[in-house]
Amino acid sequence: MTKFYIEGNLSPKNIPFVVEAIHSDDLKNRMGYNSAFLQTPVPLPVLAASLQNDIAVVQKDIGRNGDHVLDYTHFSVVHSKSKKLPFYAAVNIEGVSNLINMVHGPRKSDEWFADSRIFEGTNKFQFGNKEYAKSGFQKGHIVRYFDPAWGSTLLEKKKAMGDTFHFSNCCPQIPYYNSVVWNYLEDYYMARAIFLDKKITVFSGPVFNKARIIKGLLVPVNFWKVVVYKTPAGLSAMGFIMSQEKYFDKLKEENSIAGRQISPLSITQDSIAKLYSKREMIDAKVKISLIEEKTQISFGLNNIDEKRNDDRLNIELIKPPASFFQPQEAAAEKSAIPYSQQKELQAFFEAI
Repeated sequence: MTKFYIEGNLSPKNIPFVVEAIHSDDLKNRMGYNSAFLQTPVPLPVLAASLQNDIAVVQKDIGRNGDHVLDYTHFSVVHSKSKKLPFYAAVNIEGVSNLINMVHGPRKSDEWFADSRIFEGTNKFQFGNKEYAKSGFQKGHIVRYFDPAWGSTLLEKKKAMGDTFHFSNCCPQIPYYNSVVWNYLEDYYMARAIFLDKKITVFSGPVFNKARIIKGLLVPVNFWKVVVYKTPAGLSAMGFIMSQEKYFDKLKEENSIAGRQISPLSITQDSIAKLYSKREMIDAKVKISLIEEKTQISFGLNNIDEKRNDDRLNIELIKPPASFFQPQEAAAEKSAIPYSQQKELQAFFEAI
């Protein structure tokens, strides 16, 4: 199964560690997305009536979210039969126990699996290795492999990571877009979950209009995310749409690096501001109602959308509040890990 390399210079013994995701064909008792995770209920999004008959029906091992939802560890997927791709995924993220995400290095040897719970006869309703092979596209996670890797035990985290490697949880993405541009957004909300919000809920998926059929794959041009988090005044949400359209012309060039993993930087508290200020992030922030319009998916979050009163498509650069930056002990300044979490990290490595 996929192995994850934890940077040795951040470990107490200054040696590299390997965390191996656990895959299981037995997906019974997966609890999936929890709508009460943020205390105030955040229900799963609802597809338009015209899309309901295209939802893949779970034939066995039905989870708590019903037979139209594939439940995994800390996340769930609603899947399209005709598109063979997810309509959307929903994940709960607990940043304070997700040290793997904070200090991970590059991953190696991806291995993906079809989710047999939605098979109907010989129809798997999912693209597989045959379609992705030599296409030049990467299997872009909709729920990133580290996002659900939290919990009270290392086993729970490993199972959660393994669950993300199902074809029901990916879409074709151009390597640079997947490893860099899309990753900016993923690292941004994870930094918020670790250092600011502690707990967040994230919805993600493709936009199917403008999707192209390339080498037997249905390739969405645009992807979206909706991030929900708590504030002293109650829940708030923000929406993003990111496009890979401008990278299609470079697909042949990208083919030569399709198998190469770009090593991600460790996530620090400063990542919140640094990532938020990137042009790709500024351009991507949109009203949630625009995502609803493009996808025919209703979130019921427009009244708490950060951008609900903004008539512009894009938002100007906003300097994060001073509360984003908390003083750290001098001894921790050179480390990617805040001083306050050194003991948690020590315990994490001792558990491996």
